[in-house]
Amino acid sequence: MKKLFVLIITLIMAISLVACGGEKAAETPEEIVESPSVSESETSDWPYENVTPEHIQAISDVLVELEPLYNEAATLALENGWEADELTVQELNTVYVLIDAGKHGVADPSEYGETSKDDMDTVVEQYQIILEAMPDLIDKVSNPYEE
Repeated sequence: MKKLFVLIITLIMAISLVACGGEKAAETPEEIVESPSVSESETSDWPYENVTPEHIQAISDVLVELEPLYNEAATLALENGWEADELTVQELNTVYVLIDAGKHGVADPSEYGETSKDDMDTVVEQYQIILEAMPDLIDKVSNPYEE
């Protein structure tokens, strides 16, 4: 139940972060691309009121760890037949969308629009929750899928 709740919350977050929609997970994992970090020169002229450089840096830090874990999970899922399990496919697609949304938000914090500081704190917390849940997902898809 807890995993389903996290999945629903992350899906809602992904939809709210990406107004133009998300993409489905690729048939093969994408190459790992490191997220840019926020430099000190960028913080002195920071034009965003509720999205702080610390929020962006925290999301960037999580993405650096999250993306290779997603790639590992996606590879294992394909190797072990988990594409037949709708919930697992939804979980992987949600993580993919969150990584994509996070990259857009880190690259252009204006993507977060009029998001409040409290909402940004929640976004950062949700990314951390997803990162912490990835080892369980990897463990699950490491075994062959059984209907």
